[in-house]
Amino acid sequence: MKVEPHHRKKSKPPKLEIARYKLAHLTRKATSYKRVLPDFLIIGAAKAGTTSLYNYLLQHPQVAPCFRKEVHYFDRKYNKGLKWYKSHFPLSSEMNVQLKMVTGESSPYYLYHPLAAERVSKTLPSVRLFCMLRNPIDRAISNYNHRVRAGFESLPIEEAFAIEKERISGENLKLINNPEYVSYNHYHFSYITRGYYAEQLENWFSHISKDQILILNSEQFYTDPATAMKKAFNHLALPWNDRLQFKVFNSGGENYVNVSDTFRKNLVNHYKPYNEKLFELIGERYDWQ
Repeated sequence: MKVEPHHRKKSKPPKLEIARYKLAHLTRKATSYKRVLPDFLIIGAAKAGTTSLYNYLLQHPQVAPCFRKEVHYFDRKYNKGLKWYKSHFPLSSEMNVQLKMVTGESSPYYLYHPLAAERVSKTLPSVRLFCMLRNPIDRAISNYNHRVRAGFESLPIEEAFAIEKERISGENLKLINNPEYVSYNHYHFSYITRGYYAEQLENWFSHISKDQILILNSEQFYTDPATAMKKAFNHLALPWNDRLQFKVFNSGGENYVNVSDTFRKNLVNHYKPYNEKLFELIGERYDWQ
């Protein structure tokens, strides 16, 4: 069965707002040669707390913001070139050398995209990376809810999960064989497979040194954000910021879809070998039930 992408008619931003955005970006692109490249990337996983992590990092006086949080250069917009990418970051003159300021972006599709790791390693060989890992069942359900709210998904959750393999079949290979290819289905309908964390991390470890990647457990992050952020700032060689405000960002009221006990039990059994592979890879076990 072939499932066509479902689109929702979205309300467009005011024309003046669009014009201002385009003008601002054109100005930034004209000065891209004066701008810095990122010191850190939050690579994923999607719906695992990456927005909260990014906003907590920005509360530090030594962390400068990106023009937009999710740039998606190393996955969906690589063909736009490095000049376009640099336009999203601060001017060198804005980065206080004495304060040792850093900047970065958060594009959670990077973890899952098959070419992102290689591209990052070539462009930013010394970059510091953050990877947040959430219980793959909760992450998949949250991802589904997000796609429904955004108007990309119209199928019931059981059906969407059941046909995921068919929807994304062959897309990974297309992405690898054609660097300019952008896959709608791979990006929007990868609910279950995005939770195969071990194989994604293995790809990153083959291109980036393990000590450049800080892996954070999402459940622990929300239970004890202060401890997680101490690790994050230490990863960036930044001192602790005791004025952090731990507000939850981008929750989206995601728990409105109820799944049956049988459905969840099947997902638990499905993910068991993938989770065990992950725990062995990172040398740590998470309480994912």
